[in-house]
Amino acid sequence: MDENILQKYKDHQVDDKTQQELNKPLQDDTGFNEGHEDFLKMLISKLESGEIDAHTPATLYNRAVYDKLSEEEQEKADLTAINMMSMIRQIESLWKLDQSASFQVQNIVETVFQMKSKFEKLHGDVYII
Repeated sequence: MDENILQKYKDHQVDDKTQQELNKPLQDDTGFNEGHEDFLKMLISKLESGEIDAHTPATLYNRAVYDKLSEEEQEKADLTAINMMSMIRQIESLWKLDQSASFQVQNIVETVFQMKSKFEKLHGDVYII
């Protein structure tokens, strides 16, 4: 029983049917949550127009609101922007591949939407997305 699990299965071969099933991308036929498809379209539009630069978190700020925040709130906004921008880059990359709202894109959009909403609920309309 002390046998190393890696050693135990080192010569294991997955049958073709199982491998084909494992290779299928995850799907969710229910689609986007309410409003998130519009959020994705708006986000892609801002990326394509250059209004948002996926490598510059400061391009997410609604300056009229951001500039009125305290230094501590601005630091929180900065951290949130950096985290959102990381996910926005993933969305952008996935979108460039096939311009479809895949399961993965839907999940990342949901995460960005929730991060933005949670932060703005406490601090106002800080972001332009």
